[in-house]
Amino acid sequence: MTDQSDSQNDPMNAYRQSLKKRFGEAIFHSWMSDIAIAKNSNGEVELATASRMRHDTLLQRFKPGMHEEWNRHIAPVKKFSIALRRKDISDRLDGAAPRPPVGEAFRSPMSKDADKKSLGLNDLASPLDPRSTFESFAVDETNQLAHAAAKQVFVETTPHQLIYIHGPSGIGKTHLLHAIGHEWRKRFGEGTCAYLTHSSLINGCVDAVFSNSILSLHKDLLTQRLILIDDIHLLGGKNRTQQEVLNMVNAFISSGRQLVIAGEAPPGRLSEKDIHARLADRLAGGLAVPMEPGGVALRTDVLKMRTAKASMKCEIGDDAIDYVAANFPHSLREAIGALNQLLLTYGDKETVVGRAEAQSALRSRLVSGKRAGTLEDGIAAAADAFGISVEDMKGRAQPQRIAKARHAFVYVGREALKESFPRIAASLGRDHTTAMSSYRRAEALLERNKDFRDAVDAIRLAVGG
Repeated sequence: MTDQSDSQNDPMNAYRQSLKKRFGEAIFHSWMSDIAIAKNSNGEVELATASRMRHDTLLQRFKPGMHEEWNRHIAPVKKFSIALRRKDISDRLDGAAPRPPVGEAFRSPMSKDADKKSLGLNDLASPLDPRSTFESFAVDETNQLAHAAAKQVFVETTPHQLIYIHGPSGIGKTHLLHAIGHEWRKRFGEGTCAYLTHSSLINGCVDAVFSNSILSLHKDLLTQRLILIDDIHLLGGKNRTQQEVLNMVNAFISSGRQLVIAGEAPPGRLSEKDIHARLADRLAGGLAVPMEPGGVALRTDVLKMRTAKASMKCEIGDDAIDYVAANFPHSLREAIGALNQLLLTYGDKETVVGRAEAQSALRSRLVSGKRAGTLEDGIAAAADAFGISVEDMKGRAQPQRIAKARHAFVYVGREALKESFPRIAASLGRDHTTAMSSYRRAEALLERNKDFRDAVDAIRLAVGG
């Protein structure tokens, strides 16, 4: 553990050392080396980075762990955020040249903006989590087909083909992609595989267009023998990015390279996520394999694997693990989050953590002894409350009953499930501004419409809120 005097004398140095130890030197230098404190007061810490791509990656992949390291090595804080560094701070800390005026940034790529540094694969690719390997991936009947498809990538007698792994959030799709990447690099070398997230694809495509480096980026990608793409459903509505991804998919398939892609929806339902029919058809033409939420036994196995590799002074008892596995059933991600909270609470204490300790530490994560439901649960409950179908909820029809059902769902999603407007909107295939408008309409209806209030109460009850 970092010496306390180091934390007091130079908190950022102590913090950086803890990040290197947790995530490794390579990940630290790629994604965290320029972080600086933008705010540290009243129980709130805000770190800042000058790079939008680093900012998005830190939020998506590393924020929970970074928060834990701050709490562990510097001081406990309730609010921990990561922001893009303001221009004046960025220039002062990094010695960066002043950025061009906004108007200059949007001139034609064929103008003098074309002499900007071309976007390359190193700017686009994201790191792999060193903990997410095949050895740490628990298998049962809910994911064995996807696991078999992932292993098939390494069967020399099997021709390479596009593999599309689909299933709800938090069940291990990202872990499986990272496991494939680690095994591939172990066999064929570091420079042969790239892992791409939806946010890096969106930002990278925009940057490549405005720096006139799309062709250069395509050439970089084609130097790889394996491309892994995560959360492709989140490209919904990003037309130019989808077109570039389709071009890359076509080029990879025609050259016999390997592609593994993950998303939440099966190919036939990707149109509900605003994914182009041609891209969805490409995914349907590959090996499309489902993953489903695992049961208690699978969650228990995963939690035991995580505990065995954790650096801690405490001992997490089997009854504590059984408690977490039984009470956080909606996804592996929420169960792992609960385990991480146990480690944060007891990790530095030489004690045995049993069921009673787990109940005490995780009480705030539970709602009246029951974990709140998911957005999909809320959609189903809203459909039942208003006498319509789930397809109606996610469709484009606007009759008053269907519109009210959507307003009620958005309100419960925000108030009871504590979800963000972008996530609520994405579950319905809309954008976040539509969800915000729907929330305001629900507030108005709650004041004057008893039937609407009763329906909202029924949806709350159904999702445990």
